[in-house]
Amino acid sequence: MSTPTETVTAFLAECGKSKAAMEAAYRKYFSPKCVWENVGMAKTTGPDEALALMQQFESMGIAYFSVKTTAIAGQGNKVLTERIDTMISADGKPLKALHVMGTFEVDNGKITAWRDYFDTAGFAAG
Repeated sequence: MSTPTETVTAFLAECGKSKAAMEAAYRKYFSPKCVWENVGMAKTTGPDEALALMQQFESMGIAYFSVKTTAIAGQGNKVLTERIDTMISADGKPLKALHVMGTFEVDNGKITAWRDYFDTAGFAAG
């Protein structure tokens, strides 16, 4: 079985390949009760709600996102990440890059919690 850090790294790598790969990654790596919170914006439970949130981002032209991890640290089942997440349009063009700090909790190879912290005002401004 993968370590929590390996699980998070694999999940984030899959998300950056395409919209279909991102959707598959959410279904593969999220536990059914995974709580994903974009602090100050939205909170979802489970892969279906998370993917519904991602569909809402499509109205802003965002189809999926790619990740450049600049720092990662794991202790026990928790993984902390510092990342640059780039929003990608449906035609594969980069739209906006966000500096993000994230915390993941992983149990038995599944993400059970994911909290991201970033400038929500800057994100909303487009």
